[in-house]
This record gives sequence, C-alpha cells and structure tokens, in this order.
Amino acid sequence: MAFPVDMLENCSHEELENSAEDYMSDLRCGDPENPECFSLLNITIPISLSNVGFVPLYGGDQTQKILALFAPEDSLTAVALYLADQWWAIDDIVKTSVPSREGLKQVSTLGERVVLYVLNRIIYRKQEMERNEIPFLCHSSTDYAKILWKKGEAIGFYSVKPTGSICASFLTQSYQLPVLDTMFLRKKCRGKDFGLHMLEDFVDSFTEDALGLRYPLSSLMYTACKQYFEKYPGDHELLWEVEGVGHWYQRIPVTRALQRESRVLGDVIYCSHILYLCI
Repeated sequence: MAFPVDMLENCSHEELENSAEDYMSDLRCGDPENPECFSLLNITIPISLSNVGFVPLYGGDQTQKILALFAPEDSLTAVALYLADQWWAIDDIVKTSVPSREGLKQVSTLGERVVLYVLNRIIYRKQEMERNEIPFLCHSSTDYAKILWKKGEAIGFYSVKPTGSICASFLTQSYQLPVLDTMFLRKKCRGKDFGLHMLEDFVDSFTEDALGLRYPLSSLMYTACKQYFEKYPGDHELLWEVEGVGHWYQRIPVTRALQRESRVLGDVIYCSHILYLCI
C-alpha cells in the first residue's frame, strides 16, 4: 500500500492545492443531507463545509496550504488531510511503503514536508508536547531538516539553521554557526538512543569547529548530550548552547549547560524530599 509521502514524490504545491480546491467545489455542490463520511478508528465523521478548511503548511507563510478535516468536538486539531485526491488519517500520513526510506533522510519532497508538518504541528504540539515545553515554530519550505524513519514510520526529526541563514527573530542578522534548532522523537520510541543517533548525525553533517544547540535544551536534547559526551569525551569544546544567532556572547559550552540543568534537577529533588519529610 502506498502512502502520501510515496505518492507525492513528484507533486508540486500548486497541484496539491488545485486538487483540494476541486474537492471543495464538489463539496459546496453536494447534498448536505447525505454527506460524505470519513472513518477514523471507531468514529465516523461527516464531512461538511463546517469542519473542513485550508491550513498553512509553513506557518506564517500563507502561500502554500493544505486541506484539513477537523473533528466536530475540536475545531483546532486536524484528524485528516486531503492528499493525493483523498483523505488520509494522521497516523497514515507518517507511514511509508518504500523500504529505502529508513534511518535519517533529509527532507526534500513535498510529501516529506507534509510529514514534517504533521510530526511538528499535530503529533508533537497537540499530542506529545510536555506542559513546560516551548512549542517549536513551523518549519519553512526551505528549512534544513531530516526525518527519522523506522520500519515504515516517521518517528522523529531534527532541523538546523545553517551558518549564514537569516534569523527569523532578527531579520538583519544571520547565524554565526550551524544551530540544531529542533529535535523531536515520538514518546513510544524513546529510551533507545535515537536522540543520540540524531545528534551524532548533526555533528557528522557539518564540518565547522563549533556547532550550536538551541537554548534552552529540551529534555530530549539534554539526554542526548549526556550520552554524546560519555561516548565522545574529546568533543567537549565542539558543542555550544546558543541564544539568538550565536555570537560569542550568546553561547556557552554545552557541558556547562548540562551542569546547570543538573543543579536545577538536584534542587527540585531536594525540595521534593524536604516537602515529603514535612508531610
């Protein structure tokens, strides 16, 4: 069975959006008393103009959009996307039938951009983001990113701001070093060194003498860095925690950031212990 990422290998944004526009035209002319339905697990969702709409594929960039279906009880979370002339459930969009799509693969096709969107905006932000985490921004149409594929499914990704690329927050400034901007791994796949694998791939993909990791380090990045330095103790001066575009005054060694996080974690454990004794 082919999945959207396989079927959209040579598809353009225009073709995808034109297909969706044609579908919307048919929907407007349809019989509202006998709507088309989409089946999701044990739920049947009637499709109507009230729960279908276009969403931007690249965040603030409104020029490329995809058609989404929303559940009646949640108008903010898409449960399916209209791709390759049909509706696809979110879980199927992150699957592939191509055996060679295994391991970390750089995002290049429209289908892979859609998978990256689903992993970031729907699976991570709506299902798996921790309460204290800062959500990732949407990836742009040109962002350097790699998706981690495992046994026919996309289980994670990381993205990088290469040296010289323009910083979205400071449009007159560019990154002074490659910065690993986002890293995500499905919760069901954690504890298997995949985070370390992505960090190793980032290091192998860029040849600069200093590489950045976006501040603040996420829990996934924190664990990956600890594993990395245990495996490569000679790389202590390679990785830097970076704010802004990474000028010399906007970065500290990742080893120091790990020490800082370790102290914070120790303080939390100590306070919890004291509270327990008081109770």
